[in-house]
Amino acid sequence: MVKLEIRCPVCSKRGNIEVSEEEVKSSTRGLFAVNIKENIICAHSFIAYVDKNLTVRDAYTADFQIELPDTNEAIEVGVDKAVTDLIDISLIKLNLTVSNLAYIFRAMIYRNKILFISDQDFLFEKIRQFFEYISQNSYELDIDFVNNIDFKAENYKDYVIIKGPEIINDPNNLFKKKKLNVERTIAERFISEYDSTKSLILLKNELKKTYELSNSIMKIISKLEDGKKVYSKQIINDLEKEHKIRISMQYLDFLYEITENYFNVEIPKSSNISNFLGTL
Repeated sequence: MVKLEIRCPVCSKRGNIEVSEEEVKSSTRGLFAVNIKENIICAHSFIAYVDKNLTVRDAYTADFQIELPDTNEAIEVGVDKAVTDLIDISLIKLNLTVSNLAYIFRAMIYRNKILFISDQDFLFEKIRQFFEYISQNSYELDIDFVNNIDFKAENYKDYVIIKGPEIINDPNNLFKKKKLNVERTIAERFISEYDSTKSLILLKNELKKTYELSNSIMKIISKLEDGKKVYSKQIINDLEKEHKIRISMQYLDFLYEITENYFNVEIPKSSNISNFLGTL
């Protein structure tokens, strides 16, 4: 058994836990999930991920997970070997946490410029290539990189700025009271998948799925008569018919965010209670 220091992602209190070194290093997922129950570190429960070097990679509350919808449509079935030779997926996973990816996905769907600060310049081009690949045929991502030494806050006032595990600038309050449930779930699937190539396919597919479903919602809205409202149940049914997919209300709310903030299409929603009753 080895002792690891863990920091609660809710209250920042630190404490120690013991894990089996053998179990961590034999994990087939690449990362070992540790479920921290209430009153072990503090009053909160959360999940910590430990890599095979016995380093705590990330920690976050255990209630963010949602079920991602499966589609019968073959969005992507493989990755060209030239891509896997170019993108060092293991290196990406060692340097980008679930939180980092969730922050970037959130800023991306709001079309916010992103700045990633690090003292490891050699990573910048590798991370850029990674994001260029996973956003192909879907989102435009405006991300830049700067070394700690060269960073000047006055030059990046309108950027979402990520430094280590923290957001140090949030000009449009994208992360205020936001749990990033879907973004975190997508990121966690990528990070925790042991097979590097499979994890890359999963991530690209999940992003493309959100893009295509939101694009379909945009088209539905464009065909509405003036003054007509949309009902969530009807949207869910329409998406199921077109894409052979069934989505939850929570996932639909995420798609609404993309439709309104990435595609800049206002959704004439019916009242919340009408939407709720319509899904029963």
